[in-house]
Amino acid sequence: MKILTLAMTRRMHELASRYLFPGDGLEAAGVLICNQGSGTHYQRLVVKEFVGLPHELSDRRVGRVIWPFEAHFEPDAITKIDRLGQSVITIHSHPGGGNAFSEIDDENDRELFGSVNAWFDDDRVNGAAIMLPDGSIVARAIRETGHFQHFRSVSVVGDNISIFGEAEHKPLKDYEEKLSQTFGGGTLDRLRAMRIGVVGCSGTGSIIIELLTRNCVGDLVIVDNDVLEEKNLNRVVNGTAMDVKAGRSKVEAIRGAIERTGLGTKVHVHDALTDSPEAVSALVDCDVLFGCVDSAFGRYHLECLASAYLIPYFDVGVNIDADGTGDIAAADAVSHYIHPDGRDLWSRGAYDMDQVNAENLRRTDPDYYLKQRAAGYLAAVGDEHPAVMSVNMQAACMAFNDFIARLHVFRFDRNREFATQRVRLVHGCFECETDDGEPHPFFKRYRGAGDGSLLVRNNIRRD
Repeated sequence: MKILTLAMTRRMHELASRYLFPGDGLEAAGVLICNQGSGTHYQRLVVKEFVGLPHELSDRRVGRVIWPFEAHFEPDAITKIDRLGQSVITIHSHPGGGNAFSEIDDENDRELFGSVNAWFDDDRVNGAAIMLPDGSIVARAIRETGHFQHFRSVSVVGDNISIFGEAEHKPLKDYEEKLSQTFGGGTLDRLRAMRIGVVGCSGTGSIIIELLTRNCVGDLVIVDNDVLEEKNLNRVVNGTAMDVKAGRSKVEAIRGAIERTGLGTKVHVHDALTDSPEAVSALVDCDVLFGCVDSAFGRYHLECLASAYLIPYFDVGVNIDADGTGDIAAADAVSHYIHPDGRDLWSRGAYDMDQVNAENLRRTDPDYYLKQRAAGYLAAVGDEHPAVMSVNMQAACMAFNDFIARLHVFRFDRNREFATQRVRLVHGCFECETDDGEPHPFFKRYRGAGDGSLLVRNNIRRD
């Protein structure tokens, strides 16, 4: 049986909160319609729609609410949910607090979901949730047997990252004490409970991995399909000449380094392309993603995956414009934060679709790519860029600190003001840009689509 998680956008969370807490102190109810996110070890339910159950038709009281669930969902609506393979999660408010399901909740949920589970011929997950006045949510599945299975976590993704769930409180090791002093025990507990994906473990990626490990993240999922080479040794943290001589893959070299630290982080490595079924399933399991790739296609696919499964995504980039003789025109370290309700990398000009299509064609049909490139129809692909460790570190540290600031909100200004951060070393300046826009219509189509996104699961974009 897979571990269960639930994810929604901040905008969806705010919509549900306004409806469930109308201000009269009485409980209220609604329904979350969720798409599926099938990971390797986790089943991630992705909230696509919130449906408020009418206040006037519900028996709403201070400590109880009874709602006309089946009366609100007509046969056509049930048929649509079944056809789309969606799950149903009822959610009601506890205005007085209290994050535990009551005995009355137990009885009502078993009775209700005895009917709901019978709507479908498969064993999809359906369940119930409670929202508290502070916005936190607890959720559980109700199986056909009447057995309750609690969700490991509930994620709310927006300018800030909220992850609700029972983090294990363990005695602090000596090396954890300083972290607890800085960010508090609650944030440390959350970091220890998180599973974070890092795609690309070379220049910036190996530094991100080092930062996550040293900050006691519980699980790391690392994806990269390259072998460590001598040319990588000036920028891959913990990469050694012995690794190169042995022909080790980058992920295995990094895995060994993490395990040797003895800090307790569990490592799951995938020597695979970013869009391979193996890698996608592993990344769906993650609470947060870091993209440390230098290709347009890699960035494009990662933000498609993040949008489809409502996973916060940090993109790390470096731009060095050098002529090879010592003259430098630009040396920029860049960090982007992407969430499903905000502007995407495409809209920010981080890549264009000509680059994406050219790179994808080069790897899927290299002969045809060369012909089209010779005819002038496609962008050039494959030029290596200069790399400097200090600039990589600048970008990686910006992205990591941005992640912490969104998990443990401590900035004086709103996190929205830091959607893109850029250090221009040649100009000696720091710039940041506000995320005050909407995602490109293409990404809106895939927002919250989960497994229904053929683009992500099968890599077959044709439009």
